[in-house]
Amino acid sequence: MMPISSRIKGEVMSKIILFRGKSGTGKSTLSNELAKRLKLPVLHKDDIYDSVAGFIPEHDLRNKICFEFLYRFLQTVIDSGATIILDFGLNNTDGVRRLKTWVEERGGELITFQCTCSDESIWSERLVERSINPLPNQLITNLSELKEYYKNLKTEYLEGELILDTVKEIVSLIDQVEAFILEQNN
Repeated sequence: MMPISSRIKGEVMSKIILFRGKSGTGKSTLSNELAKRLKLPVLHKDDIYDSVAGFIPEHDLRNKICFEFLYRFLQTVIDSGATIILDFGLNNTDGVRRLKTWVEERGGELITFQCTCSDESIWSERLVERSINPLPNQLITNLSELKEYYKNLKTEYLEGELILDTVKEIVSLIDQVEAFILEQNN
């Protein structure tokens, strides 16, 4: 049987595999693990954001640069028929819908995974760990501040999106992700 990475990458249609969710819900961990398993590249929003942080002091401008880069990069990915994993928060569902439409209009496919953490004590611990040595895009390191930050944001699950509760074992979650991607290929 052909390995999944070959079956995913061998498709003509470009696939954009998006892990989205709030800070500390496990997006980076899951995207990195999937990247290792499938031998696919992963683009982390934080890598872009943190790279420009020394040059651009304003948070909103840093985010704007991240998204400008994202769309330009995705155009190249789609034009080449490649598959990539994205680790971008994209908590605003309207923003995700716009991205999905944009990708599909260009002949690609967006597969989304919403990361959550149902155990608030685990989620809080993850955020506290960040407070020890936070990176530029790790602005919020307290769960109550995070909830306040997101309280007015339109954050709902999308149709066809797989919800991943990151309190579960990572191997089990990656197995679930891999099966979901294969199901999308059929």
